[in-house]
Amino acid sequence: MHVRDLAQLFNSLDPSPFWDRDLDRDAAIFIEEEFAEKRPDASWHLNVHVHEGESLTSELQKAVKNYYTRLAGSMQSRLREHARLGELGLLGGVAVFLLGIGLRQILTKLLGHLPVALDEGLIILAWLALWRPAETLAYEWIPLYRKKRLYKRLASMHVSVKLEPAQTPPQRPPN
Repeated sequence: MHVRDLAQLFNSLDPSPFWDRDLDRDAAIFIEEEFAEKRPDASWHLNVHVHEGESLTSELQKAVKNYYTRLAGSMQSRLREHARLGELGLLGGVAVFLLGIGLRQILTKLLGHLPVALDEGLIILAWLALWRPAETLAYEWIPLYRKKRLYKRLASMHVSVKLEPAQTPPQRPPN
């Protein structure tokens, strides 16, 4: 990553009530996009080439770690909430499923036979009640888990800063 000034990587808003500086959201998105498709090697390295702001070098490693550790924790909370809502949805789906199948059985005993549309409608309603909760519990947690795993890896990556001399524009010869 090449930046003019290391301060560009930090959030420019006042960090209070926090002691540590935070990463700029645009810089964090850039880092996430760069590393999202990388293989999960033992360790990742972020090399930052700067022209100014070398005094912030020690803060950058801490800011990266704190920022992504916080996001990983937030993603863990979202995963727990997702599982909880999926379980509640499954409970409701099972209730609707049992109600639909039970209603079908009762109506069949009372009427002898049900019209085809009502019979099949109750079966379809019963199975549809389970569809969304099952999909939620089976598949929708995967992107959240992958994001949490990415944040954990980013939190543990090594950050190194290399100071490069600022390039001066070429001088124009006098007229």
